[in-house]
Amino acid sequence: MQSSRLFPIAAAVLLSLASTAALAQSAPTPTDSVRVSVSSPYRVTAEEAEQIEQVYQLSNEQMLVVREDNLHFFGRLSDKLERHDKAEVELFPQGPGVFVTRRGASFAFSNAGEHVVIDDAQVLPGLRMPADSRSAMRLDGTQSVRLVSR
Repeated sequence: MQSSRLFPIAAAVLLSLASTAALAQSAPTPTDSVRVSVSSPYRVTAEEAEQIEQVYQLSNEQMLVVREDNLHFFGRLSDKLERHDKAEVELFPQGPGVFVTRRGASFAFSNAGEHVVIDDAQVLPGLRMPADSRSAMRLDGTQSVRLVSR
């Protein structure tokens, strides 16, 4: 008799545990994490690659050097006065003239590759910002650095 009473209780406990596990698996990601899609659904044309593969003078007095190697694009910051270059990051094409890095910087090339705007440049290795420069404050309190070519 006792075992017949325990069966509904045990079933309810198992159902509750299964529901909790399902909820835990579908829990949203924390708001302080950044998700960047680095898949490259867009194929860069040969003409576009030739246009953006160059050196850009940026608003912070650094240079952005963009190169292509076997359909992979890379960018690195460089200073005029320093002999050594900064680390290179891979640029993943997202659309015509639009690229992102794994850490969330976005590059928008325009005017046949003559102009570039970099948003969230603070995540790029070797970024140098003059003391009098400004950065934008986001709603969540983080800062975003935008660089533009001259």
